[in-house]
Amino acid sequence: MEKNKRVIIIVSVLIGVIGISLAYFVGKTIFKGTGAMTEGKTATLNGSTLEVKGNINFNDENIYPGHETLSKIEVIATGNNELIAYNLIWNGINSLNTELKYKVYKTKEDREDITLECNKKKKVTNGIQYLNEECETNINELELIKEGTIEHSEEETTTELTDNEYITSSQTGEKVYYYIIIEYPNLTDKEQEEQNEDIGEGFKGKVHAKISDSKADINILSIFIKDEETGEYKKAKTMPKEGYEINTDRSECSNGAKASTNYDDYSVNIKNLTIDGTSCYLYYDKLIKASDTVLANRTIEEGSKDGFTDMDTAEHADENGKSKLYTDSDDLGTTYYFRGKVKDNWVKFGKEGNDDIWWRIIRINGNGSIRMIYAGKGSNAPTDDGYLNNNGTGSQLQKNSYNEYYNDNKYVGYMYGTDKTGSAGSEGTPTATYAQAHANNFDSDIKKILDNWYSTNLKTNYGTYIDPNAGFCNDRQINTTPKQWWRNDTVIGYGKNATAYAPFSRLLDVSGNANAKHTPTFKCTRKEDTFTLPDAKKPDGSDYGNHKLLNNNGTGENSPIGLITIDEAVFAGGYYSRSNNLSDNKQFYLYTGQYYWTMSPYGFDGSDAFVFYVFSSGYLTYTIVYSTSIGVRPVINLKADVLITGSGTIDSPYEIS
Repeated sequence: MEKNKRVIIIVSVLIGVIGISLAYFVGKTIFKGTGAMTEGKTATLNGSTLEVKGNINFNDENIYPGHETLSKIEVIATGNNELIAYNLIWNGINSLNTELKYKVYKTKEDREDITLECNKKKKVTNGIQYLNEECETNINELELIKEGTIEHSEEETTTELTDNEYITSSQTGEKVYYYIIIEYPNLTDKEQEEQNEDIGEGFKGKVHAKISDSKADINILSIFIKDEETGEYKKAKTMPKEGYEINTDRSECSNGAKASTNYDDYSVNIKNLTIDGTSCYLYYDKLIKASDTVLANRTIEEGSKDGFTDMDTAEHADENGKSKLYTDSDDLGTTYYFRGKVKDNWVKFGKEGNDDIWWRIIRINGNGSIRMIYAGKGSNAPTDDGYLNNNGTGSQLQKNSYNEYYNDNKYVGYMYGTDKTGSAGSEGTPTATYAQAHANNFDSDIKKILDNWYSTNLKTNYGTYIDPNAGFCNDRQINTTPKQWWRNDTVIGYGKNATAYAPFSRLLDVSGNANAKHTPTFKCTRKEDTFTLPDAKKPDGSDYGNHKLLNNNGTGENSPIGLITIDEAVFAGGYYSRSNNLSDNKQFYLYTGQYYWTMSPYGFDGSDAFVFYVFSSGYLTYTIVYSTSIGVRPVINLKADVLITGSGTIDSPYEIS
């Protein structure tokens, strides 16, 4: 036989012979069904045997429009791992003026619990009695592979009930079950007259298996996509793209091959495809994104557009007790952030040694990824005060300087342009230009700590869940107005020139005290200050950020980790205090009882570089970069499309599914 040439033979597997006169829409005497026959037939192809059994019973009486009949067909393939191609077809005559409807469902299990119950209904309108049936069934739990109609005909016609079905034989007998609904539909009022003409007519026919004896020389994929409205799995000709994943519980391949979704490009991975003709049945579910899970059933409100005049200690919960989310914009789109006293933004993700790692969600980024801040490790659940134990020390990795050196503008940077000069605190050689000071050539001390922690604890087992496109803002844009209390007129952002940076002006007034209103932003003005992975993209596909999130401590690997910004701390409910005269802010969810760094520059006063941090009492302030008493709290971004479970509470934190 020529390769790929397919010879079709018809195996007359008589499933049921039907001869039924169906209902008259307006109540009159109707005919009885003539009964049904059940029979099993066997076909031998090469070294395999295909057996088809059926139990279709159309022995119904007094059928009204709307009536449905449930049938089951069992296909058994016995042999030595041979792929058999076949179809189930209807062959018969439908002399009704009304088209019959059919739906074919498929399952690997014998579902004896599938039921169909039809109840006859009568009503009288304007002196006319109307008859119909209403049917209920749980068949929607199965996968719908095809639906269609059996048209009116005066001569015998053929209708394919399935398309390109495949089964791989096994020594023990591979089985698949088909459940078929045939419906005599209840037509609309406008079609009643036509349906009334069905009286005295009927249909009869039989089901065959149409079998091909050619052996497929490619791997066969049958694809089914879940309809979210009906819950049915419907057969598709192409694999879905982004937004769907393979249901690994339902999907099956012959020879024990396993299919899974590659979330990087939404392709399919199939392991153990070792035998020619292996067939796979792939079932796809719509991906419930992590961001959708967090947003679900929450009240969404527009965030402040005028700024914030005080710290926020309120519990922003709706009537159902769920924390509200507020909206703003970032560089990637619309962002949703938590604010105030939050009790349901907890995440348990990753391992540090043998300990679970706990996080707090800061916000959902504009690309749907979830930004969250480290909250500690341990098997014990944390408490609502924001940390796990040990008076909050467990909420951070360690205490460390932001940069050991401090005598140049460059040291406000998460990275900087020229290498360290002199000993810590010594004069060294000042940078000569803004570009030289703030080029991203050398890692800060704090970046090295974060990179190494990520590489040790998250990269290998959890890196695939972390978003490759979200960035971190080290806003080194110069603040030019108004003139600050310690700043000269030549604010140029390099060397020892006194310089205030943009985060300063969003929080402080000219005297260095808190502005009447803090005006934070989620946007990062300069590309060079937006730290991203090498291939980071915006949702529209355009290039995003500086592509400098690499572990430069000898590995050069991607390192998608950073710190919170002072702006994000303000959106979360924090407020600046220079003189420590603000009331303690121990209620907003970022409070831990410890000091910890942000990655937002404050300024350079002519001799020292300063960066913002969160004070142990919860308010926001700044300190010199060489301080070793400030803690390190990593920030990462979960991909938008990972699956998570839970409700975000301490007792039910969000977790990767």
